[in-house]
Amino acid sequence: MSSRLGTPIRSSPSAPPQPQQSAPPPPPPPIIPSSWLTASEQRLFFSAIFGLIEITKLWDTFSPLLHLDLSNTWSSNLKIQGPYSVIGWTLSEVFILWAVGCLRIPMLSPSYRQLGILALLSAGLNLLCWLIVEPSVALVSINVVGPAALGGEWYWNWLYSLKRYSEPSHLEGIHKIRLLPYSTATLNPLSLTYCIPPDSPAPLYIPIVFNNSIPEEVSYFVRSLETGHATVEKVQSSQMKRSPTRPPRLRITDGDDDLEDGDVEEPETDPLSALVLHSDGKGSNGAEVDIAKLPSVKPPDSMALVPRNLASSQNILFITVDKPSLITLKSVVDKRGDRFHITPHREAIIIECPAGGQFIEQEKQDKIILKGDKVKQPELRCVGDEEVTKFQARGVGPLRVGWKKTAKSGNAKADTGVIEGIEEDLEPTDDLALVRRDRVSKTHIVPLRVTHNTPGTFTLSLTSVVDALHNTYSPAGHSAEKSFHVISRPSVRLDCPSTIQLLHGQKTTIPVQVIVEGSLEKDYEVAYSFVSLEGEKKVQTLKVSKKREDIVVSEPGTYTLLDVDGPCAGGVMEPSSCTVQMVPLPTMEMSVTTLHECAMDVGATAAFDFTGSPPFRLEYTEQRKGGRARTLTENFQTHHGSVVLRPEHEGEYTYTFTSLSDKRYKVVKLDKSPIKQTVHPLANVDMVGRIGDTRRHTLYACSGDQVDVDIEARGIAPLKLAYIKSWSTRSENITIPVKTGKNKISVPVPAELSAESGANGKFTISLLSIEDGNGCVRKLSTPAIEVDVKRQKPTARFAKSQIVVITEGEIAKAPLRLTGEAPWDLTYSVNGKERKITVRDPNNHLSFSDKGTYKLVKIKDAHCEGDISATDSEFEIDFKPRPVVSLQQTPGITLTSPNTYTHKGLCAGQEQQVALKFTGQAPYELNYRYTSEGRTSKHTLKSAQETGILHLSSEPGSHRYDLLNIVDGNYPNTDIKISLSHQVHSKPSVSFIKHNTRPLCLDSPLSTDAKIHLRGTAPFKLDLAIRKPASTSIKTYTIDEISSPEWTLNILEYELKEIGRYEIMITRIQDINGCEQVINDSDELRSIVEVVESARIVAVDEKTDLCVGDSLDFLLQGKSPWTIEYQWLGKNHKVTSSASRFSRFAEEKGTFEVKSVALKDNQCKRQVEGMKRVVHPLPKARIVEGEDSLREGDEPAAFGVHFTGSPPFSFTYTRSEQYGSKSRVVETQTITDIWEDVYTISSSLPGDYAVVAISDKFCRYPPISRSNKER
Repeated sequence: MSSRLGTPIRSSPSAPPQPQQSAPPPPPPPIIPSSWLTASEQRLFFSAIFGLIEITKLWDTFSPLLHLDLSNTWSSNLKIQGPYSVIGWTLSEVFILWAVGCLRIPMLSPSYRQLGILALLSAGLNLLCWLIVEPSVALVSINVVGPAALGGEWYWNWLYSLKRYSEPSHLEGIHKIRLLPYSTATLNPLSLTYCIPPDSPAPLYIPIVFNNSIPEEVSYFVRSLETGHATVEKVQSSQMKRSPTRPPRLRITDGDDDLEDGDVEEPETDPLSALVLHSDGKGSNGAEVDIAKLPSVKPPDSMALVPRNLASSQNILFITVDKPSLITLKSVVDKRGDRFHITPHREAIIIECPAGGQFIEQEKQDKIILKGDKVKQPELRCVGDEEVTKFQARGVGPLRVGWKKTAKSGNAKADTGVIEGIEEDLEPTDDLALVRRDRVSKTHIVPLRVTHNTPGTFTLSLTSVVDALHNTYSPAGHSAEKSFHVISRPSVRLDCPSTIQLLHGQKTTIPVQVIVEGSLEKDYEVAYSFVSLEGEKKVQTLKVSKKREDIVVSEPGTYTLLDVDGPCAGGVMEPSSCTVQMVPLPTMEMSVTTLHECAMDVGATAAFDFTGSPPFRLEYTEQRKGGRARTLTENFQTHHGSVVLRPEHEGEYTYTFTSLSDKRYKVVKLDKSPIKQTVHPLANVDMVGRIGDTRRHTLYACSGDQVDVDIEARGIAPLKLAYIKSWSTRSENITIPVKTGKNKISVPVPAELSAESGANGKFTISLLSIEDGNGCVRKLSTPAIEVDVKRQKPTARFAKSQIVVITEGEIAKAPLRLTGEAPWDLTYSVNGKERKITVRDPNNHLSFSDKGTYKLVKIKDAHCEGDISATDSEFEIDFKPRPVVSLQQTPGITLTSPNTYTHKGLCAGQEQQVALKFTGQAPYELNYRYTSEGRTSKHTLKSAQETGILHLSSEPGSHRYDLLNIVDGNYPNTDIKISLSHQVHSKPSVSFIKHNTRPLCLDSPLSTDAKIHLRGTAPFKLDLAIRKPASTSIKTYTIDEISSPEWTLNILEYELKEIGRYEIMITRIQDINGCEQVINDSDELRSIVEVVESARIVAVDEKTDLCVGDSLDFLLQGKSPWTIEYQWLGKNHKVTSSASRFSRFAEEKGTFEVKSVALKDNQCKRQVEGMKRVVHPLPKARIVEGEDSLREGDEPAAFGVHFTGSPPFSFTYTRSEQYGSKSRVVETQTITDIWEDVYTISSSLPGDYAVVAISDKFCRYPPISRSNKER
């Protein structure tokens, strides 16, 4: 269904039912009944009428700009040509839209809001049309693009350059003369060879270049390379392959791979250049490329390898070939039956691409089994092996096959090589044969000798198969690879530099060394023989799995290596034999001698003779009757030795020798008779205790006058001990009775070294002999006791008693001087309090940090108490004073409260300082806080003297300085509290904020619109200076009591008497505070007032006859801007120019006349007489268009040139010929003094004839000035 307005209503069956609402009233029907015209017909009718009106308006408005020389119509008077026409057209269009809306036509009834938007669009479009057609009237007051403005020339250049495109051409027509050449056909224009891979599904495309005509049928010979048999093939041009619009990308491939999806195409390159690079051709240095050295073209590249930059008369087609053969052209005809000239000695050779590169797995008589493409385990080989492996290769001989041998480890450099000269015996070549038999592909079985020199896993692979035509095939897959696992040949030898010793009841080993490069990868068996001492021979084997194994032996004899068994087994190296010898057990022979002293047996001496390997170790037991046995040992480094058996106590002793050990055997049991004896030993004495052990003793000041020595005596009582006491140069022998057992003897100190003497020295105590009750005396050889006597008391003192001044918190070191034995216990007092410390260094020091007097009280070293020095027992510490700062008062500084100072005010920029007085140790650093206008910052003032200078801020505002702390040479921080405040007044300033904008007339008072801005505190006093033009004389004026911050420059009493630039200068300003004037960088203190007279205009040149497109140039004199009135094309114009050069383009023929010139606001207006220029139209030339086709012997072609303008005429024409894709001028002729409107040219030379220049009596086209600008 449809509504009354004709709009279809689509109902949705799936829409949910809406609640019933009151429907709006239907719109009123159109005024024109729909039975007369439907709504769509009404819209189309009124839209067509409105569009016709708009097109008519635009045509009448812009047709004068096209210079079509059309006659005016009734509608020409309604074109847009002024502001009233813009308003009239806008009102008319809005009225039409409103009237159509009143007809209530659906979709053509705008609302009032839409009608307003359409009214604005209509006004904008009409205004734009007016600006384009009459810019000189519409832009009369805009100096930037106005026609009279300097810089407005760009606008006219742009406007008239656009208008030239709509102008009728002044040089029209091109006449062509063509010479018809012969049609030619060239097969294989690049003289390339082609190859087809075996079993290739893609055919080859052989190019043929046709010149000057399109072929209809092509006949060609297809000759077999093997038999020479030829067949004739015919193909229609419609069936031939055509070159694609976009040449395919050249792909140098092996012919068996395609571009996969997703591969990114490379940028297009020149195919022939790529082919040269692929063949390592030397074409980049400009040398001629040898085509014979280029590789053959494969199917994927055959469409790309064609000549580039073909002439416009040339085209290229391809014939399809799918088998190896020789192609030559027989004939080519076009549609008219004309035959093409066949380029001689042109052929295309298609061979079979090289292939193969597969190793032969097995060869049985005439049957060959190739290696499959599956991965196989590497074949085992030995170092030093050589073998010959074979592979298959196919192609046009002689072939060249590349191979490489790589190690699995990747560290070794790969071996590479090339097998060349792979071909069969050549048959005699017949130069008259139609085909060459050496272009036939053949299959070859090629041997490759492989030498295995180093161990490892190696892969032998075939890398390339290259035929005689430089075609390369790269084998891929496992069929082109062969893997070898090469292992070394191990050899064995015995590590037996000498005879091996075998111990009784034990086993030993004979090391077997495996000599092999690298690791031992396989297990081997080594056979060896054993010959015993009795001559019995045995053969045994040893499994070897590492580089060193051992033969375990338990019998003496000779062991000899025989053979090595295993993969890649080596030989037996020397030494291959080893002798094992049994080592005998050690033995001992003994003799005994009794010892006698003082008619008594005191012991025995046992002498020994040993057999075996020294050193020897003899174990024996000593047992006293009634006592426990004691085990003793003796070591002997040689084969002979003795032991003295002399017990210390009397009794019956039994000595039993139990075992003997040597270097090889341990604890060999002995079967020897024991030694029994009864002994009576002599008396003896030993020193025991600390003194007896150290043999040293020291006596100090607090020690006694005797030395107690502990001894232990043995022997028959009573015993007498004799000792000697030696000191200085004297000695004393003393004999005293002692008891058996432990005793203590007291040895008196010599009187010279007694404690009372206080002397220091040394004396010794030595035991001489001991006598027992039988009267037997035994000399003693015990070491003497040395007694060191040190009777000096320890002392303590300071290195120097002094008063040390330090800073608070600093530590002072008081050096000590101590005598005696470390450590010392030192007691000192400070301010009545005692303290105790332990010192271990006699030159140590005490560290003090408190103020006071330190005194040494008591000293004790490691042994005795000592004395304190009476002179150097005190050390005093005092503190350095802290620094102080004070502010020096001056008449400008007053003390308002304790530690608070106030400075009188100063002007901005005025330098002012405050002196500070320091007390302490220089240098000083004063830290203070500076506060100004609510902003706070911290600063540091440094001074190396007793005084410092604080520079006060000169910025306007309130300032405050709070002194916080001071640092001097002694103390890093001392707090202080002093403040200083002061006020800084701003300096007044003055500047021109507006300069005079209008020139003043001569003899008028100095009344300008310049503005002067005054800053500071009012009222102000201002001094001005006025300098006349080109004069040094200056007149000054003083303006008092200026209360406003702005003042207009008006000095009515000063009258302007000269023409030129008057300079007004501000020399001085003063405010109520009396501060000096400050000059800012942005202040303008000078202003210029221009005094001018009436305006003038003069022509740049005296030319009165100009051409369309020339420029009318004039110079303006006076003060800019100027107002110029002129007449152009019968209309008066008035424009304003701010530049001294006034220019106007002559866009069409007519008369230009300047009427008057004035300054701004029509000042000093001057009428101009006789400044008139005539603009002439540009001449035209039209050559008769057409094309003449000539052959050799035809009459020359004639064609005419028509002129428009004022005779006499001169014109220049050119003849151009086509070179490739570009046209080049080969001839230029100029003809002059032509008084007729037509000139005839006769020529038989081929080319395109065109007029390039025309001139008449007044003008030339193209104009010289315009041509120069366009260049």
